[in-house]
Amino acid sequence: MADVPIAALSRSPRRAAWLDVLILVAAAGALLMSPPPNAGGAVVAQLLVPLRMLGLCLLATFLLRRRGLTWAAVGLRRPASWWRVAGLIVGGYLALAVLAGLMMAFVLPALGLPADSSAAAFASIEGQVWKYVSWLLVAWSSAAIGEELVFRGFLQSRLESGFGRSRWALVAALLVQAVLFGLGHGYQGLGGVLLTTVAGLVLGAVRLAGRGNLVACMLLHALIDTVSLTAVFLGVLRMSPAT
Repeated sequence: MADVPIAALSRSPRRAAWLDVLILVAAAGALLMSPPPNAGGAVVAQLLVPLRMLGLCLLATFLLRRRGLTWAAVGLRRPASWWRVAGLIVGGYLALAVLAGLMMAFVLPALGLPADSSAAAFASIEGQVWKYVSWLLVAWSSAAIGEELVFRGFLQSRLESGFGRSRWALVAALLVQAVLFGLGHGYQGLGGVLLTTVAGLVLGAVRLAGRGNLVACMLLHALIDTVSLTAVFLGVLRMSPAT
């Protein structure tokens, strides 16, 4: 993404970007921070997860359109190179595996937090085919598509505009969206928030490395959640997905 000198931007577009961020964060706080349906709960309760994300996506669409923007402008477009996408997915997954491993081996124990605390809501998936398949569908729709549109597409791009699109603005936007992404997973406990923040950093970095394109982010997010949910289903790993 090319840098745009701060002086070339009027104050109004930057204020507009911050207003959009505040509106979406307030809506996300009201929806995502409310008690989520348990993974073992009723089907109707489970459907609330993608419905909440759909609401945020519709709000983000409205905010973009009133600024004369589209989802393509914030990364929802065909990538220039599928080989680059594949490389970003592999690199992002390995980076997250290393960082999450370090977090669970050193950081969480140092804070007195169990490494598997964030997987409690998904414990009932183990050995249950229907629950496993239904939560995969939720993960692919609400998380891999919805969360990437909202957090990496809308929020990260609007934060970049709000900070001024300098190199430091890109870093600041990356950090802020990752923290917001982590806080949006407060139902997973402090350990889950910290791990999800790390996932947000990796996914945001993949977006930057992909020149703003969201396809690699979506596919990587889907891979992360698929591996995590499958591990819980098979009973071989206690690790929370990034949903």
